[in-house]
Amino acid sequence: MIKIFCNDKRNLFLIMLYIITPFFILLTGFGISAIPEALGSDSRPDTDNNRSESISNRNSIYSSIPSNISVTIEPKDTGTLYLSAIISNGEINFTRNLDDELFPFQVVNWYQLTKFTPNFENLSNFDNLNISSLIVGQLQDFDEFADLLEQARVYSDVSFNETFILEVPNKDVSFMLLQVNFSNGDKGIYYGLYDGNQQTEKSETQLRLNPESSLKILDSISADEIQPSELLYNVTHTLVCNDIYKLGYEQCK
Repeated sequence: MIKIFCNDKRNLFLIMLYIITPFFILLTGFGISAIPEALGSDSRPDTDNNRSESISNRNSIYSSIPSNISVTIEPKDTGTLYLSAIISNGEINFTRNLDDELFPFQVVNWYQLTKFTPNFENLSNFDNLNISSLIVGQLQDFDEFADLLEQARVYSDVSFNETFILEVPNKDVSFMLLQVNFSNGDKGIYYGLYDGNQQTEKSETQLRLNPESSLKILDSISADEIQPSELLYNVTHTLVCNDIYKLGYEQCK
């Protein structure tokens, strides 16, 4: 019977298929499971290394920049401007959660003695740190954001760790935005709020300024002048409009 069965070509083929198939499945199974494992073992360290290298590079670049900037308002208060965005390679990267509430510090004079002091998380010898723009304006409900900027002021020749006289443009809740140049060409945007509580008339205060004082009053122009600086305009628009909306006004355009 075996001889007859084996002479049947069809039956012989079925026997061979029956014997070979389990070995083929076993071999294929090992091959499929082994290839991804080999790829995984080769690619995963590269991914981790790339991620670690990216984080390390970012930390080395920004390890010595100010984490925030203190605003000394003599004689009343000390406020804080928070690192809120970094402008790098033509892009804006927000570094602060914009949903966080900022509590305003107090300003009591129209011509306010002011000093900016950078604060570092680690010791730093950051020598090439300078301020390119200081923008101050009131958080108001305007039809267009350009109208708000027209009423706000942008100041020049601002220095760190030096007391100067800041001509405060408005009362009530206002914003203060500082654009700081880093040595690698990037710019940090430091932002905070203050509450103007001036008790006297501005004209009377100006008459009492000491003309012989070594302190200088910063020159300023309308903040509308920042519009051609697209990145500075966009980051200012985002930060200011976000706080205007929090105050209950409609989202500004």
